[in-house]
Amino acid sequence: MQCDLYVPDVPPHGEPLGIDVGLLSFVATSSGELIERPRFFVDTQSQLKLLQRRLKRKKKGSKNWSLLNQKIALLHEHISNSRKDWHFKLSHHLANQAGMIFAEDLNLKAMSRGMLSKHTLDAGFGQFLNILSWVCWKRDVYFAKVDCNGTSQTCPLCDTHTPKDLSVRVHDCVCGYKTDRDVAAAQVVKKRGLLSLNADGQAVFQNVCGDGLTGIEISTQVSLKQKTQTVKFGIPRLTSKM
Repeated sequence: MQCDLYVPDVPPHGEPLGIDVGLLSFVATSSGELIERPRFFVDTQSQLKLLQRRLKRKKKGSKNWSLLNQKIALLHEHISNSRKDWHFKLSHHLANQAGMIFAEDLNLKAMSRGMLSKHTLDAGFGQFLNILSWVCWKRDVYFAKVDCNGTSQTCPLCDTHTPKDLSVRVHDCVCGYKTDRDVAAAQVVKKRGLLSLNADGQAVFQNVCGDGLTGIEISTQVSLKQKTQTVKFGIPRLTSKM
């Protein structure tokens, strides 16, 4: 006997969490956590180049050529599996902290064509966001994407436009709010997510940064002293010798 079952989407509930993905810190959360980015491909690039140079000196189709080709394929597979495993672990780590997670709706194709395309592809932002969405669904955590325009140029406390170059890593607004640039962007993402739910007629009684008043409405209060914590999260290491 076989039948189709309708599984409803997870409704908004619980504590909200905004995340900002990037190359300096892979993920910054609205609660102040900074998770470092592991370099899966970059750390093994020299080993991969060595194997590929050795492959060029072998006669195509020979036994040694086949063995080296297999080693290169296994190394690529190891890099891919390590990246995917880390994405799953990080997704569960984030799902443990909240009932709702909001992320930026990024233009990943445009990001992969820039000067830092190798590092962008190595980070695997698209795969991570897909895995995070699936993990949230499995863990009964609401997941949604918000507009990414200007998240790093907006103050999460007063909504003032605060332009800054990429070299400026601290958000310092005229209103007195000061925190890490990526954390501020994550707080803006969280705020936009809550406002989008409110616009859709879904009541969510939380404030933007998880402190201060909660209750009758969406609050825009943020702590003026936002603490950040840098975390090294499950970075895999290569132990096999090729």
